[in-house]
Amino acid sequence: MTNHPHDALFKASLTPEAARSLCRAVLPGELADAFESAEITRAPGEFIEEALRDRSSDVLYRAMLGEEETLIYVLFEHQSTVDRLMAFRVLRYMVRIWSQWLDDQEARPERLPPILPIVVYHGERSWNAPHAFEDLVDLPAPLASAKHLVPSFRFVLDDLSQRSDGELRARGAPTFAAVTWIFFRHAYDADRGIEVWRSCADLIGELANDLPQQHGSLLQLVRYSLLQSLGSPEELREELRRVGGPRAEEVAVTAGEQLLEQGRREGEVSGVLKGERRLLLRILARLGTVTPGIDARVQ
Repeated sequence: MTNHPHDALFKASLTPEAARSLCRAVLPGELADAFESAEITRAPGEFIEEALRDRSSDVLYRAMLGEEETLIYVLFEHQSTVDRLMAFRVLRYMVRIWSQWLDDQEARPERLPPILPIVVYHGERSWNAPHAFEDLVDLPAPLASAKHLVPSFRFVLDDLSQRSDGELRARGAPTFAAVTWIFFRHAYDADRGIEVWRSCADLIGELANDLPQQHGSLLQLVRYSLLQSLGSPEELREELRRVGGPRAEEVAVTAGEQLLEQGRREGEVSGVLKGERRLLLRILARLGTVTPGIDARVQ
């Protein structure tokens, strides 16, 4: 099965309009107001290291405030624990974004566009790490006067574990995004299961009543729910039939079939790799002793 169920749902749901509602929810009033009428578009690029993509996702947006360009970077942390060095990670990603931006310019500019970094977190515990980069730098007493030489910035934190479902609904996000935020908030509430779905029945009903336009959105929600155990296949089918009739129920059937097919394909790939491993180990055994270190490298 996929290692990135959060990633797929996050990127599908966070449309430019959803990003606007996120800015409205987490930025100070005068900043949020600036984006109300701005043209916001998705920008290409992923800036997270490959090794961290199983626990993080990111999306970059370009907002035009008149003739001036601003970049909005949204980093989604789908891990249960807090990264104490998050401000350092965000700084690395911001440098990568600026580097990509420079590469895209026809002429070498003399100034850089601002980047507004927003970190969305939905861990089991509330966030307790610094938001400001300078708070990570340990200046010894003799260098106290050098604080102005340390990069100074802070990211905006959206800690979903500290939001209520009502607050997430009140953001004015598109329906698909609103349900996604609520699902993420309850990602570690597997014991609640189908209750999370039932609490969003009115919102899911809106999507179900807008088929086939919202077919992809519903499909993503069902896939995520199955992977996160937010309801069994039978329960999800029943809920979709209740709020949207047979056409909506069919979405749950399709999602289940897709996951079964995906699991079959991944199983076939895994079987091929295991067969190749056994063959390689047999060849190596003929050449000499297969030590634990060699076996680990083959694995």
